[in-house]
Amino acid sequence: MTNSRVPLAIATAVLATLTGCASTGGTETAATPSADPANQQRQTQTQLAACMKGRGFTYHPMVSMPELPDAVKQEISGDYSAMKKYRSKYGFGFAASIIYPNDGVGRMARQVGEGDSAKDPNGKVVAGLSKPQQEAYFQAMEACNLELINKATGKKHKSMQEAAKAQSEMMKQIISREIDGDPKLTELARAFADCLKGKGYQVTSQRPSDIARSTESSFLTEFGKLGGKRQPTADEARPLLQREIKAALDDLECGKDFYAAYRPKANEVYKRAELLPGLGMTVAVKG
Repeated sequence: MTNSRVPLAIATAVLATLTGCASTGGTETAATPSADPANQQRQTQTQLAACMKGRGFTYHPMVSMPELPDAVKQEISGDYSAMKKYRSKYGFGFAASIIYPNDGVGRMARQVGEGDSAKDPNGKVVAGLSKPQQEAYFQAMEACNLELINKATGKKHKSMQEAAKAQSEMMKQIISREIDGDPKLTELARAFADCLKGKGYQVTSQRPSDIARSTESSFLTEFGKLGGKRQPTADEARPLLQREIKAALDDLECGKDFYAAYRPKANEVYKRAELLPGLGMTVAVKG
C-alpha cells in the first residue's frame, strides 16, 4: 500500500533500551542489557526530541509503548484457544485491517494521523502539518534516527536503508542460531510441514522461522495487490478474508504443537533483540 506509515507512537520507539555498546566488526553480539532499560529509552527519546527541535520540528518523547489489544497478545502467545478465536474472525490479519479498522488487530500499518491521536501527541503534530511539511518532518525523523543509530552502534551508515539492512543481517544471525538451530523446533516444524502438504498447501522450507509464515505469505502478497494503488474497500477485502480464515485455521490445526513451542521462544528472542544496539529501533518511512 502506498503512503502508509506505522502509528507514530510505535514508529518512533527509536533504539529502544539501547546500552550504547557497539560491536567491533564481524558478527555483532548482544550487548549487556541496561539495568534500567526504561531510563535508556527515556534518554534516547530525549535525544531524538532535541535533534528534531534542531531541525525545526516538535517531537514529544515517547517512553512507553502502546499496549497491544488483548486479542493480539493472546494470539501471539501461541495458546491454541486464543489463536483459534483470533483466526476464526481475522484470519492472518491482512484483509481484517480493512474490514475491522477499529479493532486494532490487523497486521497492516495505518496512516499517521488516523486514530489514536489522543494517545499519541506526535500524531497530532503530524496531522496539523501541510503535506510538504509532513514530508519534511519524516525526512528529519529519518535523519535523526540515523544519527542516533550510528552513535549507538559506532557505525557510519549513510542511509536508513543501509542501517535497516545491517539490522536485518544481524537479526538473521540471531534467528538462525536461536530459533532455526533449536532441535525441538526443527522436529516440530518437520511435522508441521508434512501436515500442511497433506492439506494441499505448498511448503518451500521447513526451517522453523520459515514454516511459521509459510501459509500466510501468499495472502500477504495478494493483499498488497488488492485495490491496485489505492486502499481497498471492505467489500473488496471480504473474499480475501474468507480464504484467509480457512487457511489460517488449517495452518493452526497443523501447527498446534509447533506454535505452542515456537511463539514463546520467538517472542523471547525478539524481545531480547531490542537490547542490541540499533535493533530496537524503528523509523517512520513511506511505504
